[in-house]
Amino acid sequence: MAICRLLPFIIFANGKLPKLVKFYEKYLPYSLMAILFCYCFASVKFSVYPHGFPEIITLIVITLLHIWKKNVMLSLFLGTVVFLILSRVF
Repeated sequence: MAICRLLPFIIFANGKLPKLVKFYEKYLPYSLMAILFCYCFASVKFSVYPHGFPEIITLIVITLLHIWKKNVMLSLFLGTVVFLILSRVF
């Protein structure tokens, strides 16, 4: 298990990241947000109670957090937490 933690430091010891890693670093958080969006709205039935309220509120929270803080990880984490709490409440 320790080799999984040490391997990146050994491979990238010279400080230069490959283009593929830079690509993932740049675009992966946005793709995770898209996956979270699709997951939240995939099974929403707007004609049945709670009419998609947890999903819509979560979308608003994520959007406002991202506009306000411009931190993708914060938006992802808190959006997930808000969705899980609201899905239990409704």
